[in-house]
Amino acid sequence: MTGRAWVLNLDADLELAHGPGYTPPKAVAAQLRPHAAALAGTLRAGDVWIAGEGDPSGLPGACWCPTPSALARLEASGARPPLAPSFDVLRQVNGRSFAHGLHALEGEHRLDALADAERLTRGRWIVHREHTFAGRGHRFIDGPASEADRAWLRRGLELGPLFAAPRLELALEVALHGRVEPGSTERGVVTVQRTDGRQWRRSVRAPDALTAEETRTLHGAFDRVAVALREAGYFGPFGIDAFRHEEGFHPLSELNARLSMGWAVGMGGW
Repeated sequence: MTGRAWVLNLDADLELAHGPGYTPPKAVAAQLRPHAAALAGTLRAGDVWIAGEGDPSGLPGACWCPTPSALARLEASGARPPLAPSFDVLRQVNGRSFAHGLHALEGEHRLDALADAERLTRGRWIVHREHTFAGRGHRFIDGPASEADRAWLRRGLELGPLFAAPRLELALEVALHGRVEPGSTERGVVTVQRTDGRQWRRSVRAPDALTAEETRTLHGAFDRVAVALREAGYFGPFGIDAFRHEEGFHPLSELNARLSMGWAVGMGGW
C-alpha cells in the first residue's frame, strides 16, 4: 500500500479561530512538536511526516485537519494535497456553536456579550471558546466572575460566542469516531478516554464500557452528527465525545470534525 505524506497540524483549531493568514506562535509550535512527533511514530509503515525524515515527493497527502496552511505545506513539500472541505465549512462544523445546536449540554448557556456573563454570578462553570483543543480555550470559573475571568471572557468574545456549562463530576469519558462521505458513513468502536482533568492522555477500545441505553443514545447522537456534517458540506474523519456523570449520560459533549488523538484507536489505524 502506498504511503502518505502527513501534516500533523495539531493547532488547526487556532487557525480556524483566527482565520486565513494564521501563523502558529513559536511557543505553541514548540509545545506541540513533541506531541506531533509521538503521533508520527504511530503512522503506518511507508507514511512520511513532512516535519521529520523521509521524502514526501509524489505521495498522496493527509492532514490532521485540512486547513489552508496544511494543504499549502503539503503542496510545498511535493506531496499531493487531498480533496478537502472549504475553510468556511471546516470553521463552521468545528465550532462549538455547531455541536451546541445539535445537542447542548444540560444547563449550558451561550454567551454573546460580556453582559451575558451575569449568568455566572454563582455556581461552578466551565466556559468554552468557539474553537478549543487540548485543554486550550477553556476556563474554570467559580461565580461570581473575577476581573481576570472577565478579561478572559472579553478576549474570547472577540473570536466568537462562548459557552458556559455547569461543572460536573465525570465518572466516565468516552468517544466514538468515524468518517463521513457524500454517500456513506463509517463507524468505529467506542473508546474510553483517559484524561488528567483537562487534556487527553490516552484512549483504549472499550466496546462494553456503556450500558445498552447509553450505547443506543451515543450511536443515535453519532448518526445525527453524521447527517448534519454531510448537510453542511463536510466530508472526512470526525469524532464525538460523551460522558457519564452523577445524574446521567450526555452523548455529545464535543464534536471534532477532523482527526483526534483517539481516532486511530477507535478506527483500528490511520
